[in-house]
This record gives sequence, C-alpha cells and structure tokens, in this order.
Amino acid sequence: MNADKLKAWLCFKTAPGLGLKTAQRILESYPDPEEFIGQASHPLYPEDWISAKARDAFREGVTTANLEQIGRLMEYYEISYCCLSDPDYPESLKATFSPPLIIYYRGNPERALQGLNLAVVGTRKPSSYGKEMTFKLIKSVAEQGIGIVSGLAMGIDTVAHQAALDAGGRTVAVLAGGLESVYPPQNRNIAEQIVKNGALVSEYEPGTKMERWNFPARNRIISGLSSAVFIAEGPMSSGAMLTGKFALEQNRDIFALPGNINNVNAQGPNYLIKNGAALITTPEDILERMGIELSVPEQLELFPELSSEEESIYKRLQQESKEIGFDELLLSTGFSFGRLSVIMLNLELKGLVSKAGSGNYIII
Repeated sequence: MNADKLKAWLCFKTAPGLGLKTAQRILESYPDPEEFIGQASHPLYPEDWISAKARDAFREGVTTANLEQIGRLMEYYEISYCCLSDPDYPESLKATFSPPLIIYYRGNPERALQGLNLAVVGTRKPSSYGKEMTFKLIKSVAEQGIGIVSGLAMGIDTVAHQAALDAGGRTVAVLAGGLESVYPPQNRNIAEQIVKNGALVSEYEPGTKMERWNFPARNRIISGLSSAVFIAEGPMSSGAMLTGKFALEQNRDIFALPGNINNVNAQGPNYLIKNGAALITTPEDILERMGIELSVPEQLELFPELSSEEESIYKRLQQESKEIGFDELLLSTGFSFGRLSVIMLNLELKGLVSKAGSGNYIII
C-alpha cells in the first residue's frame, strides 16, 4: 500500500465543499493529488471555481482522522485500492455519472473487474422458482466466461454468486461498508470463495459501518461495473428496481425474468418487460444480447428432462392455461392417486408447476 498516495487521495475525497464534478474537473488537469495536496504554491490554488474550504483543506493536507486505523485494516485484511485517475480503474465504472473517487478491493481485480460482466439483482426473499431459474441461468452464463456482479445479500444475490462459483467463473460482490466486515455473517464463507475467484469491492473506507443509506449508492456500482443488468425477482419498491433505474441512467441493457403475475416478487421484472426490458427464459437469451454466439453443439439446455407421464401432465396444464385441481387431473388422466402425486411432486421440484393459493396447480 502506498500510504502517501492514499493520504493525499483521502484528503482530496473528504475536502469540505468539494463536489464530484469539481473533483473530476481538477483531476482532468492534475490527475495526481499528491502533486498539489500540501503544496501551497501549486497553480491549482488561484482557481476561483474551487471553494475556499476545499482549497484550505488541500493546502493544509487535512485528511481523515482514522487514517492509521484504515491502514492497519488494509494491511491485516489484504485490502488494496484504486483511484479514479489510475490506469487500472475499471473503464465501465469510470464512464458513469458518479464514479467513486476511490474503490477498495480484496481479491483479483484484473480477473474480476476488467472483463465482460453481468449484474444480477433481486429480492432477499425469492421464491423457489426465482432461486432455481436464477441458478440455472447464471451458472450457464458464467461458464461462458461472463463475470457475475452482485451485492452479497441473502436471496438472489447469494444464488448468483454461488452459481458463478460452481461454474468456476468470475464473480464480484459490491459491499455497502468496509471490506473487513461481511454482511450478512452467513455469507462469510462465500465471501472468502469470492476473494479467491474474483473480488470484494467497496467505495467505503475500511472501518466504515454498513448503513442503510449506503445500499442505494452501492447499487450504482453494481450496474456500473457491468455491461447489462439482470433482474430476477423483486417488488416495485425493491432495491433491485433501483439498480434497474441506475442501469437506465448508465445506458446499460436490462434483462428480466418473467414471473407469475400473482407473485409480488414478479411485479418488478414483469413491469420492466412490459416497458422494453429483454425477457429472459434461457441462457442464450442473455449470451446473445451480450454478444456471445454459441455454435449448435454448445447450445445450453435449461428445460429439464421429463418422463412421458410428466410431459403429458405438463402439456395438459399448458393447453388449459388456467389453474387445475388435483381431483380434476385424477379424473382426466386415469393415473392412480399415488402415481399422480409423484408426478406432480416431480414437476414442482423441476420448477415447472406450483400450487396456487387455492391448492390448484398452475404453470410457472
């Protein structure tokens, strides 16, 4: 860790009265804050478009009071950092409207941050359908070399990271606090796996507690590190939909998983699809839109294999396009009670049908 460089950048980042646009304007002419922090005679200081408070902080080299603690945490947890004007700062994030001046990371940023990435977001309380389809889709996508970016939250985030890890692929987790503390605690093990296969990333200094207002800001980095955003499940007011908003502002493609209109978690994705988001039902839908072409032998299979009995029931449900009760299926198919029970359970486990609130069966 270059302590002098970090001290200068932290002084620059925390200077009072310094907005992001002014900071970016300064860096266009003077990309290295070490050149002017603490240098009273530097030609930057006569500029009248910089606030007096910011100029004073620059001249005096005022930096954060817990600089030593930050340094100790970075050393102990092997946390590195990258600054906005550094050549290895991720280009996709730099091109957004509000890139962080400093990003901290644990892991391998060259492997994780610079390739073609897909953001995956969704509710913390997904349905079994949402978890199953997210895992199947994302594992196949990760196997083709696309990095998976998410937020390490419970639910869809965890499923997406695990799918990428199981595929032997790249994955990035963007946190809303210091990288020395993983939240939720249940994901500490998966976080360590991510460090080995990708990176943990944050714009917050080590030692920063996770606050609820940090999460919306974190979402802009998830989409900013990616070429496209896939929204699996989430209600209209969810953080996943906020990430979709950032994606639109950052000119990213938006993909969405269609869902049951009676499921509140399907509200967000279904709304996005109605308004132009790409409807995703197979890995190829994602890969083709991200510019990856598969030859015919490589086509990915998402739909599960069915027995002849399972297929006949599934086609019946498709043709009816409505809820059907178990007794009605029992009468129309001629199967025994026990056999039909096994068939319906298999179709549920394969993620093809589910029970509605009435207890009747419906195509997912």
